[in-house]
Amino acid sequence: MEMNIQSEQDNPFLKTKTLIVSLKHATAATPSKAELIKAIAAQKGVDEAQVVVKYLVTKKGVAESTAKVKILSEKPEVKQNEAQGNPAEQAPKE
Repeated sequence: MEMNIQSEQDNPFLKTKTLIVSLKHATAATPSKAELIKAIAAQKGVDEAQVVVKYLVTKKGVAESTAKVKILSEKPEVKQNEAQGNPAEQAPKE
């Protein structure tokens, strides 16, 4: 998979970077979001938890894809309620 960053925008208000990435994958299928996250994290030197793929679209009939990726400046925090799940969903149904 060959990766080319077409544009990179900083958003200081939201503390993110938005990347538009062009991918060429002639010998393989469209890469998964997990593969793209690993590649972006390795190239930019950030943790994989800080990389969010907004979309990944393959051009029809060509082995090329375009992706929109956001890099967060901090790892997202998981609240205790989110880690345990919603208590209303866990309550027994009567």
